[in-house]
Amino acid sequence: MQHFSILRSLVRVALANDTPPLRHQVERLVEAMSAAGEEKEAAALKKMLSTASRASELAPSRIAKSRTAIAVGERLTPTVPVPVDKESAAELATVIMPDQIHVRLPLFPASVQENVEALLQEWESAEVLRQAGMRPTQSLLVYGAPGTGKTTLALWLAQRLGIPVVLARLDGLISSYLGTTARNVGALFTFANRYECVLVLDEFDAIAKLRDDPNEVGEIKRVVNALLQNMDSRDGRGITIGLTNHESLLDPAIWRRFEVQLAVPMPEFDQRVEIARRFLDDDEAAGAEAKLLAWVCEGVSGAELQTMATKYRKRRLLQADSGAAPIRTAVQLSRSTSVHISAERRRQIERDDAALTRDLAATDSTFSNVELAALFDCSTKTISRRLGGGGEEGDTDAE
Repeated sequence: MQHFSILRSLVRVALANDTPPLRHQVERLVEAMSAAGEEKEAAALKKMLSTASRASELAPSRIAKSRTAIAVGERLTPTVPVPVDKESAAELATVIMPDQIHVRLPLFPASVQENVEALLQEWESAEVLRQAGMRPTQSLLVYGAPGTGKTTLALWLAQRLGIPVVLARLDGLISSYLGTTARNVGALFTFANRYECVLVLDEFDAIAKLRDDPNEVGEIKRVVNALLQNMDSRDGRGITIGLTNHESLLDPAIWRRFEVQLAVPMPEFDQRVEIARRFLDDDEAAGAEAKLLAWVCEGVSGAELQTMATKYRKRRLLQADSGAAPIRTAVQLSRSTSVHISAERRRQIERDDAALTRDLAATDSTFSNVELAALFDCSTKTISRRLGGGGEEGDTDAE
């Protein structure tokens, strides 16, 4: 079909916001293409539908927002001026309106997913909790390694609630002038408490450090005390989300200020496969290539895997006429990418094809012989021979 690559890209963009009417129209297109004998193109679109369904199943359900039960204050608009540092005139925060947030919920392990679902359920049932003499959670601390989706999660939650975000990088509140940092913290919280918003404190460890750390001066201890007092003053005013990559640096009193403390681990293999799928073409080889990238990127963050998958897709597009096998592209990227691939994976991927085939087959990544053949651009008979099993009946060696 002429221009099918453009049509496929249009469908992929549309399915990023999957809805029943849209799905129905894509299904009609699949049926029409099948009836016209364009089976390969129809199968590609059908696979895109299946991938979109899996992503939808992994995401928590949308909630019915109850603005007044979750946050109080004046309506925050884009024209409201944010507080600034009086010494430098730098803004202390960025206001992000709900319609400016365009993020997808990161693919988390089931344990994290369940906690996100429970938190949303609390906010959805805020009035029910209040009638029973309770209140929904007001504070959330999200911690984990860089690139695991902490900031994206915070923005996604605010988007679901339909409430503006006041995003502050706390390292930006620090001033060299005595007393100015504590004053900046107070100005930030005064602003957030006045308006209906979700206050997101990024790089939270920058000023919430242990007060008994001998390496810190007295000023930071006063700042931590000011932070604690301001967090107490925000109680009942709205949601506060703290984000940190260095939870071990936080003062114990800070931990007690957060009702929910959510650890975000590195993605597991299944999550890495789905992350890679989001950035690859939805063709027949994408499944095997997503598994390969997930295997190569064991132990890396979701953000790094996105970088790897995007670079891989670019390289494959530019090498379309070269006949290079997918495994060769992955080897090239492992030598040049900024992604922190482990030394063991780098050693394995540099081995000869036979040894690398055995390494892939020996993992829990469930590579089939057909997938391995696609990755190495050889026959299944060759793969079977490398694995010591002999050729499959009726198979011919294409090499």
